[in-house]
Amino acid sequence: MEGFAKARGYWANAVKTAPNETSPPLAGRAPGEQARAADRTITVLFCCDPGYYQHLAVALVSLLLNNASNFLDVHLISSRRDSAPELKLAESLRGYRNFRLRIYYWRSNQNLYTSHHITMETYTRLFAATILDDSIDKILYLDSDLIVVDDLMNLWRTDVRDHVLAAVPDPFGLWRREALGMPREGSYVNAGVLLLNLARWRSDDLTRRLADFIAREGDNLVFHDQDAINAILHAATKVLPYRWNLQARMLRPHRLTSLADHAAIARAARSPAIIHYTSARKPWLFVAATPGKQLYRHYLRLTAWRTAPPIGKSWSRLPEYLANHALDLLGSDYTWERVLRSTTVGRIIDRSARLLATGRAH
Repeated sequence: MEGFAKARGYWANAVKTAPNETSPPLAGRAPGEQARAADRTITVLFCCDPGYYQHLAVALVSLLLNNASNFLDVHLISSRRDSAPELKLAESLRGYRNFRLRIYYWRSNQNLYTSHHITMETYTRLFAATILDDSIDKILYLDSDLIVVDDLMNLWRTDVRDHVLAAVPDPFGLWRREALGMPREGSYVNAGVLLLNLARWRSDDLTRRLADFIAREGDNLVFHDQDAINAILHAATKVLPYRWNLQARMLRPHRLTSLADHAAIARAARSPAIIHYTSARKPWLFVAATPGKQLYRHYLRLTAWRTAPPIGKSWSRLPEYLANHALDLLGSDYTWERVLRSTTVGRIIDRSARLLATGRAH
């Protein structure tokens, strides 16, 4: 951990508001160089729990490698301190000199809707304007389940002074517009990549407005804070090209010909800047047949988690793995789990397997 010890020499006192505590910044190069590179600085925000730091490391390494001519001023809001994954995150970034990383440890006292798969951390990005210093008036929020494969300076230079945010359309969420009271022909955007105008966010009191909406609507929000962002902010959202947040399933545009934006998606798939692993088919899952899975594994090998096996890898999961990949080769968006859950044949197979397992147990 000698490299980490050296890196800690760049840690300094924390900024203002975080209700709990803030870590000093882990820096990749000297402040003088940072100042000289100010015109090439991109301010970036991630929000995730320590249990997600492996995937955050993949996102960060891909960001740093593909933005070598930029300086990345990275802010991470985490729900708690956990030294073991934090040390591995620092080790993953040790060889890079074009960044500074500051970690904020923060938990909300808001009473917002949660469930078995939606936690309070899901909503953290909505509170960025109240957690970060007021001097930060613009920031690029990135989900942690993505990889960056191109320079982001043109995205960063997008003018959002007349908007509260800029984001990429999500054609898979268009069906939510009516329930959310949105214009029938308006865009519904994906919240995994957001260029945020924090100055407007503060002046318009958007954190409170969004929190109130989520508290009021609760489990009516299918996509949770993404639904809230679209419902409340659609009129003040600037729409970005698909290449800035290309969902992994869009890497196969020939399967999406029914979408109105098919041509734009096909162009973006030829030259993506960010690939976002939306849906439950995450690239770190052994059984998942995920487009772009090998790209995730490529960047994973460049982190301190390089030897981490795919989650759920075992001989007992091999049939599910083979079934998922067979379905994928056939052009189906179904997974084996979905077949078992939502088709008559699947339910018969699932019930038979459970009965067989019960018989063996006795």
